[in-house]
Formats: sequence, structure tokens, C-alpha cells
Amino acid sequence: MKTLKFNFSHPFKRNATINMPGKLNSPGNWFLLVSKGSHLIEIPLIGFQDGVYKIVPDWEHGNPPFVHQREFEIKNQLFN
Repeated sequence: MKTLKFNFSHPFKRNATINMPGKLNSPGNWFLLVSKGSHLIEIPLIGFQDGVYKIVPDWEHGNPPFVHQREFEIKNQLFN
């Protein structure tokens, strides 16, 4: 199973959305991301088709809030 991984230097519990920026009316998928003791977050990419996506997590650590955007590509995704 393919996953998208983030490693934070602090505990993390916030929302993120993943959408396909090149696809009109891409509804986006919302996730609640919660890091465990290791501060590692893994998002399973089950049900995502091949293509380019953008993830936008937002979080607060101190002040002000942060928003980060990163594009990634899924290739050769196998569906069972």
C-alpha cells in the first residue's frame, strides 16, 4: 500500500485536504491528521487514481497558524 508520510518535530493534530489541481471540480478529500508518539503521520492512498495531487495541511504550533502546500504524483496505483 502506498502512503504519504510527514514527520513533524512536535505533536500534530490538524486537518489536511488532498485534491487534483489539474482536474476541474476536484472535490478534495479531507483528513484529520494525528501524530502519535513518533510525530510521524502516514496517509494511506487507497482509492486514489494515478495523477498529480496537492496536499494542504494546516496547523498551529505557537503562533501564527501555518499552511503548507505540496504537490505529489501517484504512479502505477493498483486497485484491488
